[in-house]
Amino acid sequence: MIQSKNERVWASRAFMDSSRIKGFTADPLPTGMDLGQMAELNQAGERMSAEHFPKEIFAEYPDKKEKKQADLVLAAGAVVVSAACADVLRQFDLGHSSLYPIRLFQHDRKTPVEGEYFCLNIGERKDTFLREHSQRVLEYGIGGFRMRPSLQDDDVAVSPISLERPDLWVSPPLKRIFFLSDRLTQALRAAKMSRVFGFRACRIVEAE
Repeated sequence: MIQSKNERVWASRAFMDSSRIKGFTADPLPTGMDLGQMAELNQAGERMSAEHFPKEIFAEYPDKKEKKQADLVLAAGAVVVSAACADVLRQFDLGHSSLYPIRLFQHDRKTPVEGEYFCLNIGERKDTFLREHSQRVLEYGIGGFRMRPSLQDDDVAVSPISLERPDLWVSPPLKRIFFLSDRLTQALRAAKMSRVFGFRACRIVEAE
């Protein structure tokens, strides 16, 4: 196997970043699914309709006023992105991934949190993760894998299929990581969103 040097693919460590988790809660979902189940399916690349996500979420703590949220947060189990982030994402090939409007409120359930937000459903999977060429892989659950939270550039190896569209996907059985094309990554960087996504370069490994 040889390393491809001409193009790049990126992994986001946002799902592993505890600073992305914000104190919000939500009412029961119409599907009967709890928020943890919703989060697990979403992070596994399941295509989900709007009814699978809360339309409103509420600050969990009465003594804390929630300020305008960052461009990507994990709130009440949902991946919540700002309108500015959603605008960037919409410019690219998201495949079956979707953006659903969501409203954020303070603990009183009446006062809006500043900003406009969307739930991001990552609804695309590609079989791109190469466990045997990835460094510092840990087993996670039954048949799953994850990377250490201190993920670095080149820790994750992927196949050249990663260079094909769409521009946003997950790659089971690797959990708690999603992938982005170089073109989408550079657009998010230009919009000054690198910190919240936690981009790490992947190694693209192809057959000799």
